[in-house]
This record gives sequence, C-alpha cells and structure tokens, in this order.
Amino acid sequence: MFNPKYLESGEFYQRRYHNFSTLIIIPTFLLVLFVVLFSLFAKREIVVRATGQIVPDKSLAIIQSTSNSAVDTNYLSENKYVKKGETLVTFKNRQEMTSKNLLDQQIDNANDRLQSLESYKESILTGRNVFEGSDKFGYDNLFNGYIAQVNALDHEFKQQNSDKLTADRQADAQIGVLNKAKKENQAQLSQYQAILNSIKNNTKVTNIAYQYIYDNFVIQQQNAQTTAEKNQIKQETIGNIQQQIDQLSSTNASFETQIAGITKNGPLSQASTLDKIADLKQQQLANAQQEINTEKQKLDELNTKKCFNSADNEDTIIKSPETGLIHLEAIKSKIKYLPKGQTIAEIYPKLDKNTKLNVQYFVPAKNIVGVKVGQTIRFIINQNVTKPMMLNGKIKEIGEAPIQTKQGSVYQCEAELSIPENEYHRIKYGLNGRVNTIKGSKTWFNYYRDILVGEE
Repeated sequence: MFNPKYLESGEFYQRRYHNFSTLIIIPTFLLVLFVVLFSLFAKREIVVRATGQIVPDKSLAIIQSTSNSAVDTNYLSENKYVKKGETLVTFKNRQEMTSKNLLDQQIDNANDRLQSLESYKESILTGRNVFEGSDKFGYDNLFNGYIAQVNALDHEFKQQNSDKLTADRQADAQIGVLNKAKKENQAQLSQYQAILNSIKNNTKVTNIAYQYIYDNFVIQQQNAQTTAEKNQIKQETIGNIQQQIDQLSSTNASFETQIAGITKNGPLSQASTLDKIADLKQQQLANAQQEINTEKQKLDELNTKKCFNSADNEDTIIKSPETGLIHLEAIKSKIKYLPKGQTIAEIYPKLDKNTKLNVQYFVPAKNIVGVKVGQTIRFIINQNVTKPMMLNGKIKEIGEAPIQTKQGSVYQCEAELSIPENEYHRIKYGLNGRVNTIKGSKTWFNYYRDILVGEE
C-alpha cells in the first residue's frame, strides 16, 4: 500500500519550492542581473542627428546677373541640362544710353575742373594770372584772393617800417632836447665850480656868468672886522655854491638816465614777411594739389563706370560657361529684375557613376563638440519612397565659425558620400534626408548614468 509518509514529504517539498519567492522574485532578480550586465558591456552609438541635402563635390560654374535691366527672356529651370554656350538669360537694353550720356557729361565737367585747377596751381607758382577769361569754377577769384593776401603782408611790412622811422625821429628829437638841456646845465655847473675853486684857493675870477656871487663874497670879506667873521662868510658862501653844484650834478644825472632810457629798435627784417608769404603759397599749392588728386580720382572712377556701362551694353546676354545641370539659387523664373552681380544659378556636373557627391547639413552649436573630420555618417533618404535608401559617408569639412539662424547657432558640415553603382539611378541633386553623425560609442550603463546626472 501507499505509504502516507511519502505523501506528506511531497506536499512539504512542493510548498517549499513552488511559492511566491521561487516563481516571481528569483526570475525578476535574474532579469535585472542580466540587464545590468548587458548595460555594462553592451554599447550604443552616440549620434548627432540633422537634416541634409545632396550637393556635388564642386559646382562647374556660378551664374551671376550681368545687368540691372529688366529680364527679357529667362531660360533657367531647375535640373535643366544645358550645353556650353547655350543662352540662359537675355536683358532689355533701355537705360544704358541715358547712363552713358550722364557719365559723359560728368567726365567732361571733371576734365574742365581739372584744367582750371592746373591753371590755378600755375598762377600761384608764377605769381601771375594765367586764366584765359573768367573761370566758371571760381578758381580765378581764389587766385585774386591769394594775391590780395600777399599784398596785405607786403603793406603790413611797409607800414611797420614807416612806424619805426617815425618812432626813431621822435626818439632822436627827445635825445637832442635832453642833450641840449644837459649841455646848458653842464655850463652852469662849470661856472659854479670855477667860483668855488676861486673862493677856496683865494684866486680872482673874471668874466663868468655868476660873477656877482664872487663880487658879493669879496665885498663881505672886506667889510668883515675879524678873522672868524671872514671864515664864517667864506664857509657859508662855499656851502651855498656846493649846494648849487650838487643840484646841477643831480640834474645832469637825471638827463643821462633819461637819454639812456630812450631806445631805438634795430632795422626791421623782411624775412618774417617773406616766410609768411612762402607759407601762404605752400598752403595754397597744397590745397590745389589735394583738389587735383581728388578730381583725378573722381575722373578715374567715372571712367571705370563708363567702362562698366559699356560692358553692360555687351552683357545683356548670359550664356552657359559649362555643360551640366542647372541648379537655381532659390529664384523664381518669372522675376523681372535680377540685380547685377547677384548669383542666380549654378551649373552642376551631370550625374553618373563617376560623379562625386556630398551631403551638406547643419549641426547645432551645442552638439558640435566631438564632431570631427573623418567621422562616419549615415544619410537616410525617405522622401516619398517605398524603400528608404541609406548611404554611408565621411565628414570632409566643418565650418570654422557658427552661422546664426532663426533656430540658433549652427555649424555647416559636408560629408563625402559612398554610393553603390546600382543606386546612382535613384540619386538627384537636392534630395533631402536625415544625417546621423556617429561621434563614438558608450555603454548603456554610462549612457543612462549621464542622463541621470544631466550630461546627456
């Protein structure tokens, strides 16, 4: 018979190994362990995504507008195949003649002004008016003004000479008066000195201007009774005479001081006036030469414009310089005016298996770090196709500086595409697609860690 003990043992075993822990937690733990190990060793590519467009490795030619006139006929259209020498655009030629006549008038006027300036310069150099009649630009009046300034400087020098001569005559007259007064004063001084010497030396004087002083002294001496009285009279007379002598000597010194204080300037030099005239001449010549240079530059510019205007008459037809496919520069075929110098189209090489193609795209400035020349890219074309086409390539060029757009700063990049021969028939210029730039790789663990810390 069946032993009940075995039944109890089997029930115990089933309860022990077929519970919640064995059925849920352990498989979940194993799954988590697998995911962690996978994230530590499995890697994912670090990709920068952008939108790109297929362009040729280089265009054959750039087509620019050659006239500002209205467009007469426009044969340009996107992806049109043209041959070298084929007519692309023709312009109407209506305003060129008006511009030519206006330029001719301006050139004639510039030549006339230049001739007048040369006459003005020659007049200054020679000091005489070489203009033949009245000058319509007024340079003859400028020369007359220059001559008037020269004459004014000469007159100023002559006036200074005249004023100096007058001042010298006045100084000479003052010196003469003072010398005469000094001479008269000196004569009086000599008379007093002779009387003084006569009294001191007890000698007799005669026939002098102040004889009365000596005669009075002699009479007083004769009337004196004593020797002391005579000595007193003699001392008083000597003192009075000495006082007069001192006063006359002081007056003489005053005359000499006044004469010494009257000075006369030396002869005036005309060098200063001649320097002023020379400076004025150089200034006028410099101004004339500056205007001549300006007018010559203006004349050169007008002649250049005239050449361009003549070229405009010839540049009313734009022909294809190369054989290839037309690529329009965002321009409509019905535009009436194409400003001269504006790029209106490019000529691309005809597509075949030997044509090198690039993809041009823009990478946001915040994602440019780590993008290098030589890195691999994947270009995926899925424009209305049943089967998307994926092309590989390598970066060949990265812009040196960012470009400002409405979406922010971006860097222009170009990558060379590797196209299988069997895919060339599907390629067209201007095809758009998604560009994945592979910057590198990192483990899934590091990827999610960077997301958590905000570095991704």
